[in-house]
Amino acid sequence: MKITDISRNTDKKQKEYRFGAYCRVSSDKDDQIHSFLAQLKYFREYAKTHEGYTLVDIYADEGITGTCMEKRDEFLRMIKDCKDGKINRIVAKSVSRFARNNEELLATIRELKNIGVSLYFEKECIDTENMSSEFMVSLFGMQAQQESVNISENMRWSYQARMERGEFNTCKAPLGYKLEDGKLIVVEKEALIVRRVFDLYLSGIGMQQIADIFNEEGVLKKHGFPKWHNRTIAYILNNERYMGDVRLQKKYTTDTFPFKLKLNKGEKGQYYVENSNPAIISKEEFQAAQRLIESKGQKDGKKIDSVFKGILLCPECSCAMRRMKNDSGYFWCCRNAVSKRSDCSLHIIYENELSRACERLQKKLFDNCDILIGRTIDYLEQIITMNEDRREEIHHIDVEIKAATDRNHRLASLRVKNVISDEEFAKGKFEIMNTLSRLKYERKKLLAFDKNDESIDSLILLKETIEKSLNQYDESVIRDTVDAIVVQDDGMLLFRMIGGLRFRERINV
Repeated sequence: MKITDISRNTDKKQKEYRFGAYCRVSSDKDDQIHSFLAQLKYFREYAKTHEGYTLVDIYADEGITGTCMEKRDEFLRMIKDCKDGKINRIVAKSVSRFARNNEELLATIRELKNIGVSLYFEKECIDTENMSSEFMVSLFGMQAQQESVNISENMRWSYQARMERGEFNTCKAPLGYKLEDGKLIVVEKEALIVRRVFDLYLSGIGMQQIADIFNEEGVLKKHGFPKWHNRTIAYILNNERYMGDVRLQKKYTTDTFPFKLKLNKGEKGQYYVENSNPAIISKEEFQAAQRLIESKGQKDGKKIDSVFKGILLCPECSCAMRRMKNDSGYFWCCRNAVSKRSDCSLHIIYENELSRACERLQKKLFDNCDILIGRTIDYLEQIITMNEDRREEIHHIDVEIKAATDRNHRLASLRVKNVISDEEFAKGKFEIMNTLSRLKYERKKLLAFDKNDESIDSLILLKETIEKSLNQYDESVIRDTVDAIVVQDDGMLLFRMIGGLRFRERINV
């Protein structure tokens, strides 16, 4: 028997690599410039010393966590360029620089392999193009992940020790303040908004009404975000920072990987520090607001307002239903039918039946949050840029952003070749960065006024609220996420949620 090898000729032409280099640079602006320059020079030399290699771009994220890819803009831009066919190889110094989440690391490698993009990790000498097994990269990925766990544990210990000694303040300044050298400094322009929130609330205007007033007036939140919610107002009214005190560790990061931020409901210690920062309002005003919040929810130990007040609607006249009481307990019915101002039926429904229906709906939403809400958010995000009214403007801004980014890379190249001085480079660099910041803000502002974007804001709020409930029925979840409940004749309740979602739930099960 004669066997002839008829496979293709093995004399392959040298493969051409259009490669992108991924790195992480210091979050310090001055160090960023030197770090980026050094890495640009290194990878240009890398291309010269490796036959068939052409450097397409350097993707440099600030020195933030590598455990979550969603937080790294440059990483996501690099993946997009891979999918668009701009690069067919990625070079990274090490696995730990690329990702510290082993699950996401392997998923990314597989995704890129499917579209013909290979990765090379210099420190570990791992080339996914010639890799027959994921074992080695997984091993280094687990090591990088464990390093992240150790760093996180050390950071948590450090925060805890500083809290106990009274040395820790905050990592992020709330509206009305800025953080300088670890201390909170009052920003008077923002402080005026905070004082106005307290003044309006103490004058009898509700949280949602205050949010509506700010939205109508175009008052901007911190960092220029335009949309106000009643939860934003509630956060301000309940934040003891504004009277100069602070309760530390309201939230905590879980000990296990992947790390998640959770509300502290007694799982960790908390510390109350008086006079920790300059006050924006007096203690008397803050305490008066707290008393008013309590009085609106409770009086003499009994609730005076039901969670269903104002949101439970008659299916015939669409007016808010009225709460009444008989020997069987509280029930709701059409107020116009009771007062004989319409020919509506009473549509009687007992409050305990309402609560059980709400509890069932909340459980269903919690169990299927990613499917019911998460996928809707993803879909809306995909169609935002398809809005014909603003598509052209967004496109022009995208072109300008690309041009500014190209200028940034050309500037770095000129500095490497000593065509321009350090002073000229620094000046040009900051001018470009300011331009990019302005363009990105304008792009975000265009999207912010899109109805789909508003829906996304509301849906994100809905998803976060449901997830924070931890599958335990809480009336505040209904209050914060339900716009209206319509009693229907077929024994069903129609729930109109924030963000435009609609769900039906049977009254009696």
